[in-house]
Amino acid sequence: MSIRRRLLMLLMGSITLAWLLAALGAYVDTHREVDRLLDAHLAHVTSILAAQTGHELLELETDDLLEPGDYAQQVSFQVWLGGSELILKSADAPGIRLSGLDAGFADSTAAGRKWRVFTAWDQTRSVLIEVAEEHAVRERIAARVAFNVLLPLGIALPLLGLLIWWSVSRALRPLDHLGDQLGAKQALALEPLDLRDVPSEAAPLVHQINELFTRIRHSTDMERRFTADAAHELRKPVAAVRAQAEVARSTGDATVRSKALDQVIHACDRMGVLMEQLLTLARLEQAPSMQLQTPLDLALIVRNAIAELAPAALQNGIDISLESSGNTTVTGQTALLDMLVRNLVSNAIQHGRSDVQVRVEAVPGGVTLTVSDAGPGVAPADITQLGDRFFRGGATGPGSGLGLSIVRRVADLHQAALSFRNDDTGRGFVASATFPAGDRS
Repeated sequence: MSIRRRLLMLLMGSITLAWLLAALGAYVDTHREVDRLLDAHLAHVTSILAAQTGHELLELETDDLLEPGDYAQQVSFQVWLGGSELILKSADAPGIRLSGLDAGFADSTAAGRKWRVFTAWDQTRSVLIEVAEEHAVRERIAARVAFNVLLPLGIALPLLGLLIWWSVSRALRPLDHLGDQLGAKQALALEPLDLRDVPSEAAPLVHQINELFTRIRHSTDMERRFTADAAHELRKPVAAVRAQAEVARSTGDATVRSKALDQVIHACDRMGVLMEQLLTLARLEQAPSMQLQTPLDLALIVRNAIAELAPAALQNGIDISLESSGNTTVTGQTALLDMLVRNLVSNAIQHGRSDVQVRVEAVPGGVTLTVSDAGPGVAPADITQLGDRFFRGGATGPGSGLGLSIVRRVADLHQAALSFRNDDTGRGFVASATFPAGDRS
């Protein structure tokens, strides 16, 4: 259901209910006031009759007793001498007592009709006077008065409904304009929506939509750059595979063919690593956040990763050392932390070309992982770009420039502070990541 229809239904339903309650109250109040007015009229007519005692009463014309107006002929009266002998009555009054009371108002039934009766004695208490009206007549009078009171309200109700419909439609016009803006956008048109005519209640929603457009535009730009860079990086090994395959096919020398096929295998291995890193990074990019609920010992994860990387490093004459101190518990996912550690250590082994020192230590409020080497380091101008996709700086060895991008994404998911710098001695490179402390209970 649209907001316009919901608002109209709620407003009209509420107003109609309030109108019905007000009409009921007005009818009840009108009926009560009419009864009081007619009772006063009965008492007034009775006082006139009580004043006309003796022979004046017998000479009194009936029409002289009643006030002119719509209801004059509706009043009936009886005059009883001593309260028991009927000496005068109106034409429509029955011949029996209308009320059993000697004084005051009463509701009674006489001659098959219901009456509202007022009874009083004259000053000498020799003549009893009863003046009455039929209940049906009083009800008609009250209904007519109530109708005259409620008729303007009944006419005003549909007019009020039209006014509410116009007001709601006009008030929601900015939302219609906003909907038109969204409907007119093309798939990749991610410009922010115009906030000038947006109501203050809808401004937070529009602001969030604009923020979403910004994030989508940023994600689309990253995806576009990622696709272009990936195609560029894959073009090199594919070209190398093709060139070496052509060499192997065209040569008749078994040694040349064997070397060419070795190069084909090496290029395929490189493409395999590249594709694995691309898929890993794509999965990480699709996870904007994650629930980190598992306490883990970061030192143990580092120790296991180094144990698997050490044999290959030793074959190249590189030694990996590990130092840990304090409580190194963090909150995270084992697989992702292992991926971070492996990439940092592998990067130090490959590009540092020297022994690698790994240190895990507890610091105030967290745990810091530091991986350092004694290699040539990184040009100062390139340090700020480390972690960008496919950025390799001055590196000349094998690699695709995605390892540190994966490290940065894993660090972001774990809310860790990542930093890169050259060693203070001027030789070597240091990468560190500080994680929030985990549950140490």
